[in-house]
Amino acid sequence: MNDILFGNNNGPILKKLTKRSLKANKRRNFFLVMAIMLTTLLIGSVFSVGMSLVESVKMEQIRFAGTMAHAAVGHPTTEQIKRLHTLDYVKEVGTGNSVGVVQNTADMGNISLTLHYFDKTEWEELRAPAYVDIVGNYPEKENEIMVSRGVLERMGIDTPSIGMEIPLNYYTDSENRDSIIQETFTLSGWFTSYAFVQSTETADVIFVSHALSQRYGKTVEKDGSASILFADESRVSEYCNALVADLGLAENQPVAMVQLYEADAGQGTATLLSLCAIVVFLIFTGYLLIYNILYISISHDVQFYGLLKTIGTTPKQIKRIVIRQVIRLCLIGIPVGIILSLLLSLGVVPFLISELGAISTEEAVVSFSPIIYVGAVFFPLLTAILAASKPARKAASISPIEAQKYTGVIGTVKHIRTLAHGKPYRMAWRNIFRDKKRAGVVLFSLFLGVTTFLSVTTLVFSTDVSKYIDSAFESDLVLDNETWPAQTLDDSLVEQLMLIPGVENIHATTWEEMRLDYSDAFRGYIANHPMQEQISALSEQDIEDNFNGFLIGVDGETLTKYRDRLGNPIDIEAFDRGEIALIATDNPELFSNVQELNITPSYREENSVSNQQEYKFVLGGFVPFSYKGIGSSLAPTVIVSNTIMQEWFGEPAVKQLDMNVASGYEKNAFIALKQIIGNNSGISLTSRIESMEELDRAKMAVLVLGGSISFVIALIGILNFVNVMSVSVVARKRELATLESIGMSRKQVRKMLISEGLYYAIITLVLVLSAGNLIAYGIFKLFQQQVSFAVFTYPLIPAVSIILVIMIICFITPERMYRSLSRETITERLRETE
Repeated sequence: MNDILFGNNNGPILKKLTKRSLKANKRRNFFLVMAIMLTTLLIGSVFSVGMSLVESVKMEQIRFAGTMAHAAVGHPTTEQIKRLHTLDYVKEVGTGNSVGVVQNTADMGNISLTLHYFDKTEWEELRAPAYVDIVGNYPEKENEIMVSRGVLERMGIDTPSIGMEIPLNYYTDSENRDSIIQETFTLSGWFTSYAFVQSTETADVIFVSHALSQRYGKTVEKDGSASILFADESRVSEYCNALVADLGLAENQPVAMVQLYEADAGQGTATLLSLCAIVVFLIFTGYLLIYNILYISISHDVQFYGLLKTIGTTPKQIKRIVIRQVIRLCLIGIPVGIILSLLLSLGVVPFLISELGAISTEEAVVSFSPIIYVGAVFFPLLTAILAASKPARKAASISPIEAQKYTGVIGTVKHIRTLAHGKPYRMAWRNIFRDKKRAGVVLFSLFLGVTTFLSVTTLVFSTDVSKYIDSAFESDLVLDNETWPAQTLDDSLVEQLMLIPGVENIHATTWEEMRLDYSDAFRGYIANHPMQEQISALSEQDIEDNFNGFLIGVDGETLTKYRDRLGNPIDIEAFDRGEIALIATDNPELFSNVQELNITPSYREENSVSNQQEYKFVLGGFVPFSYKGIGSSLAPTVIVSNTIMQEWFGEPAVKQLDMNVASGYEKNAFIALKQIIGNNSGISLTSRIESMEELDRAKMAVLVLGGSISFVIALIGILNFVNVMSVSVVARKRELATLESIGMSRKQVRKMLISEGLYYAIITLVLVLSAGNLIAYGIFKLFQQQVSFAVFTYPLIPAVSIILVIMIICFITPERMYRSLSRETITERLRETE
């Protein structure tokens, strides 16, 4: 407004000056565009990889849980369901109830199936999004069912079709479990359920219609629950507590939080904070480069800005010229950075996520959240404007008279004639710190980039894959029986395996079913059962009548690694003698009141010896819940010795064979084993050496991702040095010519400039090898607290490589710049700077 009042409205001229200034500073523009592009790429990549990884893992967990819901309320009344719809923190409410329990056939094996009805909201909003490959529709007619692919395969149906008939035997109430209903249903659709396919649980649900539920008088209040999706998933625990008061829930109306949100409470916030910390770090590194480039550029163009002031340009207008130049360069650098980030998301992110072991490439969720691209535009633009503000104020504050006297060289060179005959390396040391601020920015950005690179590579190199494999694998090779209870891993196969060169021993894991006496001592376990949703509708009598589970037989030798884990030490000798039994759990405190286990083996008809004999065991300890990949049924999984299993069952079904081979024979034994198995789909093979190779690939993926990002950060520091050094040589053109004119040889000048570059490198490396290594080690110690198999390993080869790169660049840059100047004669250089 003031410009207009005083006749100084020269906006169009400012635009022309901005354009011409951009054209006159092509080298500076290149560095600025590169800085803006790299900052955008880094921020976009971090957001993209981070958010995609989080969403992929979360989606896998949701699919594993089988529902989008956050919690469920057992046996809600009609009034309570109406009340749920009015609560402001509740987003969706779906209901469902149990209709019956399927009686397994021999082909279906160890699977517990229930018939369940879900209302429209429950299916469309909470269940369907957690499934994949949905074909057909939810059942509408009384005789229609919808089944998961995994269950269909258990039924022997590999190629389902809409309308095909599926006979089922089921009962509707536990007290009438002997009144079996035989009915033929029509298949209305199917889907892939991760909760069944990928979990170790052996329970699933067959969906039925509302009409069938009504036929047997089933209701949500008596036989079901209400699933709830909250408005804010970060407050699930808080909302679950609020429901008790808001709904006036009774003791028999439990609020069950979906395990995903119970386990991951606060994880989303921690991830967001981590991403923000990384983004702030990247903004800072980008700021350093952009600020330094503009600071040097404006110092070089001070006379130009001084001339603008003499013709009436105001300080505000000069600031506007500088800021406009940066914004125009952002219009080039930011789109290029976003495009590169987008290509990275599409091509590299799924690969990285799968290699990191989060989820398969096909199932990876690539996040295209607007937050990514808004952040990738906003933060680099903010960085550029902030970095340009201070240099712009400098350009605006200098007076025309000061501008005319400005030479672009900070500090003065006293006794120049004496210096001309001095030592070049001493002159170089003094020259570096003539502009302490500029030297500090360059050294700090180089230190920051190299330290980041070393920290990332230290973490990757310190990830000891072999140590992790030793902790995760009990043997070198594992054969799994996928057709249990069929005896696929029989004695004839074991004899073949023992003939493979290098095989030292083979341990069998047998698997049968059993019934466990239920008592009050198991109440804590039932209250925290992993299949809470499936059992929430069961009464205390139902649980007592159906307290069945799995019985695992192993050799005591295989329990050595668990001897002192999870509570009291395990007496291996007593275990082998059959005096004690173990429970598979990650929460031993749930069984603190359990002293002994009363087990009744469940015999298959062909092996039936006695159907009612009960055996007593002292509870002798615990193994992890994931032990042998069995999982659990309603009762906890119990582990006894193979001697006991053979005594009870004669020839118990072998679920797993663990093979150990002599050192050096692993690869050959793996190849021989694959040849013996051939195309037998009933046997799966897991190899320690193959798993190690997969983890090595994941480790390489982390190295590529983290190393690339940290290398780009190091590159920002290197670009800072190149820019500073090249501008410094050009700005000191007259000074260098004067030194040559009074007796300093070109060789000495060249040596002085190269020494300056090498001093930058040496100072940076001293800082990195001292403070930088301490920072890297400190980050490793924090990492080690989360990853127990991490062993500190210094990344010697990457460290030497980055040191060589910096030394070479710091040597070549000043030498090349001086070579370009020395093509002119001393007289020409002296005249040009007058």
